[in-house]
Amino acid sequence: MSRKKVAIIGSNGRLGRSLQEVCQPDHDLVGLTRYDLDLAWSDSAIREALDKFAAESDVVLLSAGHTNVDVCEADPEEAEQLNVTSVRSIAQWCAQREIRFINFSSDYVFDGEKDRPYTEDDPVSPLSVYGQSKVDGEEVTLEASDRNLAVRLTWLYGPGKPLATPDWAVRMAVENDHLNVVSDRIGSPSYTGDMAEALLPLMFDDSANGILHLCNAGSCSWQEWAQFCVDCAIECGVEVKTPEVGPLYMDDLFGDRATRPRYTVLSTAKYEAMTGRALPDWRVPLRHYVEAFVAPRFLRI
Repeated sequence: MSRKKVAIIGSNGRLGRSLQEVCQPDHDLVGLTRYDLDLAWSDSAIREALDKFAAESDVVLLSAGHTNVDVCEADPEEAEQLNVTSVRSIAQWCAQREIRFINFSSDYVFDGEKDRPYTEDDPVSPLSVYGQSKVDGEEVTLEASDRNLAVRLTWLYGPGKPLATPDWAVRMAVENDHLNVVSDRIGSPSYTGDMAEALLPLMFDDSANGILHLCNAGSCSWQEWAQFCVDCAIECGVEVKTPEVGPLYMDDLFGDRATRPRYTVLSTAKYEAMTGRALPDWRVPLRHYVEAFVAPRFLRI
């Protein structure tokens, strides 16, 4: 069987690195960084870059985008360019060449008013410019071809820069006498390695199209997430100044900044029905991540 060709836009980002790792053994990869293809470029420049780097691909993955929620709120035009206009250019280029296109979206497409996991069929109702740009990015992805897939992700963390929430939580516990983290926002911490592994069996399956939710199983608040990170670090021998993570409310933290949804747990029932497999509970990869990537930076060896 010939090796499939995969192009990953945003290959040096946190998700892009994990996608490269899972694809590398069995597929031919082309990794495009911002220097190869910048989403701020014009339609013609983006198409020229794709012609140069991705013309022979079987699938193009877009793991780049504008993810700073508050900056998007302050500059809607930039959010539109990076999360919608450029996505349309890529999606249409792929459709014209009959190349499958997979885009990654966000839990911010929902308003967080639900009290049970969101399914792919739930209506979207974004609260922010960022959330609306991700909705629009999904639409242009799916309008271009019925082969395409938009994968919604939530609370991503994994190796890479800038450092993720677990890195921040442990550092704050090490350096400060107290640590308070939002307790009234609920979601599912999701490890990039697990997300990439989960996508792999569907990557070349044209029947896996439309919208798909992926996240680790279970849910927690940001406060519980941070507490578990600190607990794991302590188990590894990391000395902290504050072992207990206190509560903080979203309204107190964000104030008049962009509105965040309070509840964004995603149902993965569709994925489980398609693949016959369930994703691990969020605590399992998080413990591994803290042990392998976070704790060693604070241990005296």
